[in-house]
Amino acid sequence: METIEVWRGQPGTDTDGNPIQGKPSRVGTFQALVAPVSATDQVEENANPRNIEYTIHIRGSQPSGIQASDLIKVRGLLLPVKGVPQVWSNVRGRHVGDVVTVGERKG
Repeated sequence: METIEVWRGQPGTDTDGNPIQGKPSRVGTFQALVAPVSATDQVEENANPRNIEYTIHIRGSQPSGIQASDLIKVRGLLLPVKGVPQVWSNVRGRHVGDVVTVGERKG
């Protein structure tokens, strides 16, 4: 188990009054199982892209509250959530946790 941190941009408004997401701040921590995702990247000429991606399993009887717009700090990296966090249910349909994928492409 590893400790992960959930970071969320605070809601605000711009100079025209439009809603915007402000600077992220830590809104929670969880103990989770973190698994690296294996991905093959298409290498282009003069490029060395690298995918950094993890699947995170958070056990708990209640939803974690993690949102698709959140950032997750895992293994020292602040990574965006990819897609919508998924509900992890057992065979009887009882909630046992959430599954979240985070990652980014560098290079």
